[in-house]
Amino acid sequence: MRQGIADRRIAETPVAVIDFETTGLTPGPDRVVEVSVVRIDPGEQPRLVFDTLVNPERRMAATEIHGITDAAVAHAPKFHEIAGDLIEATRDCVVAAYNVYFDIKFLNFELGRVKVGHEPPHFCLMYMRTMLQLGYRCKLHEACRAHGIDYEGTHVAADDAFAAAQLYGSFLPELDRRGISTFSELSRLRRYKFLKSFDSSPFSHPDAYGLRCSQSVVSRAGPQKVDPVRQAMSAYWDLLKTVLADLDITDEELAIAVAERERGGLTVDQIRALHARAFASVLSQFTHDQSLDDSEARKLKRLHACLA
Repeated sequence: MRQGIADRRIAETPVAVIDFETTGLTPGPDRVVEVSVVRIDPGEQPRLVFDTLVNPERRMAATEIHGITDAAVAHAPKFHEIAGDLIEATRDCVVAAYNVYFDIKFLNFELGRVKVGHEPPHFCLMYMRTMLQLGYRCKLHEACRAHGIDYEGTHVAADDAFAAAQLYGSFLPELDRRGISTFSELSRLRRYKFLKSFDSSPFSHPDAYGLRCSQSVVSRAGPQKVDPVRQAMSAYWDLLKTVLADLDITDEELAIAVAERERGGLTVDQIRALHARAFASVLSQFTHDQSLDDSEARKLKRLHACLA
C-alpha cells in the first residue's frame, strides 16, 4: 500500500490545482459542468493539463454565475467519460484548490459514481494563506490582488485554476523563509480538516481504477469577455460558498457578506435568487437521508436568518 505525503518535501512534490464549476452547492442534486487542472511540477511553471466542459445530465443551473448554458454542454462529455483523463491529469500529485472543501466534495462524489472511492491528499490555498499569516480568509480575486497576480474573476475554471496555481507559487518563498520543507511541518501550523488527507496517497494510473483516458474535451479556455453583472454575482456567490463551507456562520462572516453585497451593487431580485439557490442547496444536503436532526435544524434556522 502506498504511503501518505506527510514526509514528502513540498518543493519536490507535484501539485495539481483543480477548479470545478457546478450547478450548485450540493453534490448529487448538483453536478459538475466544467473542470480544469493546472499542474505544477517541481521547478516548472504552472501549465494547464486538462480542461473541459461537462454535460451534467440534468438541466443547467447557475448560468448567471459561470455563464455556461445548456447549449454549451449539449455535446460536452459526461463526467464518467472524462474521469480517467482527470485522474491522469492529477496522477502522482497532491491536489490543491482555493476552496478545497467545495471542490473535493464534488470530486469525491463524481468519482464515486464511477466506483473510485480513493480520496487523494489535498490542501486548501485559501487556508494555506492564513496558515502562513499572509492575510485573512478572502475570495480568490482579493487574494490574487494582494499578491500582485492579475486575475479578473471570470468564473471560467481554467482561469480560476491558473490564478490559484500562481497564488500557490507566491506562497513558496514564505515556506522557505519559515523553514517549512515537508507537508508534516506545514500541518503543524494550524489544525484544519484537510490536513488529515496527508495520510492518503496520490492517484495512480487510471488503469488502477478500471478507467481509461478518452481525450474527449470541449474547452472554453481562452480570453473571455467580462460581464460586470455576472462578475458581481459571481463574487457574491463565491463568498456564500466560502461562508457556507462549514455551515457555521459567524457574525464576522455575516458582516463581510453584507459588505460584499453592498459593494457589488446587486439588485434585490439578484440577491434573492442567489440566496434561494444557496438555501435550497443546503436544505437538499441536509435532507438527502430523508431526515433532519436538531443540529441541522439549528443551522438552517441560522442560515435563514442570515440570508433574510
